[in-house]
Amino acid sequence: MTSSLEEELKTLLDGGSLPVPDTYDVASEKPRPLRLRYSVCYIVMGVLLNEQDEVLMMQEAKSECWGSWYLPAGRLERGETLVEGLCREVKEETGLLCEPLTLLAVEERGAAWVRFVFLAKETGGSLKSPASADSESLQASWWDKVSPLPLRCKDILPIIQLALGYQRFPVHPSILPMVAPTPYLVLRLVLLCLCPGGEMWILQSSTELPHLPLVLCTQHRRSILASLQYFLRDPPQSCGLLGVQHQGGDGADGVCFNIMGGIEVSEPPPITTERLCWTLVENEDLKQRLKHTLRENKLLPLYS
Repeated sequence: MTSSLEEELKTLLDGGSLPVPDTYDVASEKPRPLRLRYSVCYIVMGVLLNEQDEVLMMQEAKSECWGSWYLPAGRLERGETLVEGLCREVKEETGLLCEPLTLLAVEERGAAWVRFVFLAKETGGSLKSPASADSESLQASWWDKVSPLPLRCKDILPIIQLALGYQRFPVHPSILPMVAPTPYLVLRLVLLCLCPGGEMWILQSSTELPHLPLVLCTQHRRSILASLQYFLRDPPQSCGLLGVQHQGGDGADGVCFNIMGGIEVSEPPPITTERLCWTLVENEDLKQRLKHTLRENKLLPLYS
């Protein structure tokens, strides 16, 4: 393994970001820059908990779900970062100001729908009352999760449980989106092969300057992870995120997902492209750190 590849790995393991170049190691289609709300949709959602473990909820004003309750959430607007979008949605729908603590999870259904779920804390503002009802929401309230409340959708219940669990015992370190531009949906892979004898292999580019593989996600699949099937017959069963890079704005509506996964087999599986290859991880300290991050589940959940 080259020193440059080791440096990339250390940067990502430390929670840092890496630039996204204009060329990709795997691309199943011609790159087309994404445009928010036209070819891609990002949802930001906030989970805020108070000292009594009550969760901040808002009452819907939309005609199709009028009067039901939900977590503060909404679509990202043009030119916003993910954190800016979160803070705006929480303020508009609940009246409160907030500060994000970490991403809790990323959920995706391909380019058409990606939801970024944050754990955040209240930093000010005034809870929205029925007298302040508008097109954004009817009111906001703290919910004890026991009192009956008509929910817009029960998909938020496991998210609330995830937030409560993380607040008691943080599984992964605090991970917030890093502001870095890219015009496309891109996967930067930290893909490990763990062999019974203790060997660890990692997938890298086979170019003159080896680096972690960059995979351009197709815009026509139901999952961004489907792009892995173009070069790996049996993709890892589960993957998590080391980080998320996004900027927003003209030519930068894409996201780079720094993704990590592992497969346990007797030897590295074949790769169906000459642009990628396996290389042995020989740095023992780096090897142990990678193994700990993967096996102790120190990754941000990615639900596909």
